[in-house]
Amino acid sequence: MLQRTFTLIVALIFTGTFSLKAQENESSLIRAKIKHGSLMLGGNLQGSYQFTSSELSRTGQQVNGRRIDFNLRSKNGYFVREDFVVGLDLSVLHQSNKITDVSDSEREARRETFVMAGPFLRYYMLNGIFGELTMLAGLHNFNDVNQKYKALEGGVGLGYAIFLNKQFSLEPLLSMRYFRKVDRDGRAYSEFGPMIGFGLQAYLLRQKSHVIKRAL
Repeated sequence: MLQRTFTLIVALIFTGTFSLKAQENESSLIRAKIKHGSLMLGGNLQGSYQFTSSELSRTGQQVNGRRIDFNLRSKNGYFVREDFVVGLDLSVLHQSNKITDVSDSEREARRETFVMAGPFLRYYMLNGIFGELTMLAGLHNFNDVNQKYKALEGGVGLGYAIFLNKQFSLEPLLSMRYFRKVDRDGRAYSEFGPMIGFGLQAYLLRQKSHVIKRAL
């Protein structure tokens, strides 16, 4: 009788251990870091520093300058598939241009701010690396009533999500950005170059969507 009881206890322990391992393996085999049905809320701050050079058509002389861009972005989206989020990107772009004229004297810095919005797509890989595509449109701010611009911006980025826990991640990001503005007279200005950013994102309903998926 004692032997049968001991055998039964060992069998129960073995069965429980096997069941626990099976659940762990099942979790490890789930491909997505972020489940379908999760919400993403947060944003990032991006910046760039560029040297500019323009040639004056009449004199043939060059005007050099420096431009600093700061881009504060809010990114909120919904995971339509595992690891794939579609959302809205709201952006406030601030530009500061400092120009040195032909007499080597620096002019007062010119500052502009653009408010833009548009869709973004993002896909996460298993190791936390993600790719991102954005397309924005907007207007120049109302600081200068004599200068109005329409703006377009598109970008392709590569980032890395450092998950602090299941709900929050820190995300450094490197992107290639194209920006174009057109004034009311039809004159256009465009720029293309890299931007470095850093963001914080929150993932809501992540655990709930995981439980729902397993229940189905």
